[in-house]
Amino acid sequence: MALPIVHNPDHVAPLPAGHRFPMGKFGKVYEWLVRDGVATLDQFHCAQPATVEQVTLAHDATYVSDYAEGRLDGRAMRRIGFPWSEALVRRTFTALGSTLLAADLALEHGLACSTAGGTHHAFRAAGSGYCIFNDLAVAARWLHTRGLARRVLIVDLDVHQG
Repeated sequence: MALPIVHNPDHVAPLPAGHRFPMGKFGKVYEWLVRDGVATLDQFHCAQPATVEQVTLAHDATYVSDYAEGRLDGRAMRRIGFPWSEALVRRTFTALGSTLLAADLALEHGLACSTAGGTHHAFRAAGSGYCIFNDLAVAARWLHTRGLARRVLIVDLDVHQG
């Protein structure tokens, strides 16, 4: 079977003009993979947003609800680096859901990818560096709680913008 790839149009959320984070890259990855023949449409899977219950496997429940409801203060949002919006909340939960689906598909097929995710700068009760929730930590806990993995290795190949 061909490599499973998880993508959802909600991986992209609008940001103010001139914002330094290249949010559009998540949609462009999908477009380039298809356009250049690297992947075919039948390889793509569309994830549902993660649930609050899934997110709180690795994050503080108050932080999760405060973010989702737009109750984080200005300082917390500046640390994250994004202005709050309902579209960003949808993007955040959907990207995390995509990581969870990719983890499940990887167990089934040996390897899988997501066109979003890798938000490893987030802490248990705070976001940081354009990362609101740590999708990798949530995915590891998701696998553990279902008895699908005893240990999870996360290899960080982060390329910073610069």
